[in-house]
Amino acid sequence: MFLANLALLVFSIVFLIVVFRFLAKTSLIHSLKRGWQFLEGKSYVYQFYRVPKFNENMQENQLYRKVYTYLNSLPCVEDSEFANLFSGSKSTEINLILDENQTIADHFLGARVCWKIENCEEKGVKSLVLKIRKNDKRRILVPYLQHIHQVFDEIEQKRKEVRLYVNVENGLQRDGRWRSTSFTHPATMETIVMDADLKTRIKSDLENFLKSRQYYHRLGRVWKRSYLLYGSGGTGKSTFIAAMAKFLSYDIYEINLHKVENDADLNYLLLQTTKKSILVIEDLDRYLAEKSSAVSLSGILNFMDGIFSCCGEERVMIFTMNSKENVGACLLRPGRIDVHINFPLCDFTAFKSLASSHLGLKDHKLFPQVEEIFQTGATLSPAEICEIMISNRGSPSRALKTVITALQTDLAGRVRRRLSGSGSGRVVDETEESGKEGQNGIHPMKEIKNFYGFLKSRSSRKASLDKFDVEPVERENSGSVHIHDN
Repeated sequence: MFLANLALLVFSIVFLIVVFRFLAKTSLIHSLKRGWQFLEGKSYVYQFYRVPKFNENMQENQLYRKVYTYLNSLPCVEDSEFANLFSGSKSTEINLILDENQTIADHFLGARVCWKIENCEEKGVKSLVLKIRKNDKRRILVPYLQHIHQVFDEIEQKRKEVRLYVNVENGLQRDGRWRSTSFTHPATMETIVMDADLKTRIKSDLENFLKSRQYYHRLGRVWKRSYLLYGSGGTGKSTFIAAMAKFLSYDIYEINLHKVENDADLNYLLLQTTKKSILVIEDLDRYLAEKSSAVSLSGILNFMDGIFSCCGEERVMIFTMNSKENVGACLLRPGRIDVHINFPLCDFTAFKSLASSHLGLKDHKLFPQVEEIFQTGATLSPAEICEIMISNRGSPSRALKTVITALQTDLAGRVRRRLSGSGSGRVVDETEESGKEGQNGIHPMKEIKNFYGFLKSRSSRKASLDKFDVEPVERENSGSVHIHDN
């Protein structure tokens, strides 16, 4: 009899466990849980705190970003009724992101708090709402927010993901004017081709900037640094920006001035950028030369160092130009531009660096011939030379021969342009051109003599050089850099 009762008791316990597990996987237990939470909520007095995404000046609220990142790192996001799945920066990574109007519970120091994402459709503004018991408010509120800050810093330290932000037109915005994506450009300060001493100077300048907060504040200056990158297309300006962003671990905000309505709109975009960011405006000289520019020169000057530029710090501003010759001195003066970096066309020194990185060549029997034609004044952009090397990377000799052919074509084109520009059918006399130099600093007659002297020296060589057709060149950023610090 005793054994029968014991067996019945064991069977009842097992049956209850099976039923409970079954109910746990159904909506019944979920409904009971929600009902219990509802009754519990009615039993306490709560305090609510709202964390808006933007402040009254329409700048991004950094606390919103930190809380949002913290909440999406909690394991309980998986238990929410609705969540979004996004691919991560890695091909196998999937991120679970809390959806709007969902409530997520968190526990801290024995207290239960709730967060909810609210989206005001009329105003187009998101907010995070914290619900906390009044009895727990004094005990945990400040430590809890400090805990969120600490977890956010740990997440950012592990992630170190640089993001690229681009501005959209005013009529297309729904939640701010910036759209972002992961910035996966492979360029680094180690991979860009430039003089080693120059690279050291640039890295030192950036490192000093990162450590100079107290120094700038002591001087009463905004903690920011501005760079001008100027040079022909394909000389490496965009690659340098990517390498700088990776070196600083700063997000990039690229401002397309053609999508900015006016000066006030440019200031509005500036207010929505964050600290630890790089603000980029490319081809500024071309934009200023346009007759129908929506943003005035005055608006750009105020963007660079006006009152609105002081609303936030720890920023780097970068402006790119093809040439600064036709740009007013008011834009280039110290304070608005701190560092000027010239990105020139390729010379023989830069060519050897590119041959080493792209073809694995430290030396080659054709190097003297390449150096000789560089000395005549022929030149190409680093991007053009890189593309030739990439297209012929299976045969270094063929790559060098193709580079030589391209340099010859460039030099011949320069000579033809000099002759055609001197008058109809009239050859320019050297004395007539004394003291006059072309845009690249080379005398026209000297250039012609160099070209024919080079052809003459080539004809006397015992070994002839095979000719190769140069394929259409696709622009790619790479190159050497020279720096001038104001």
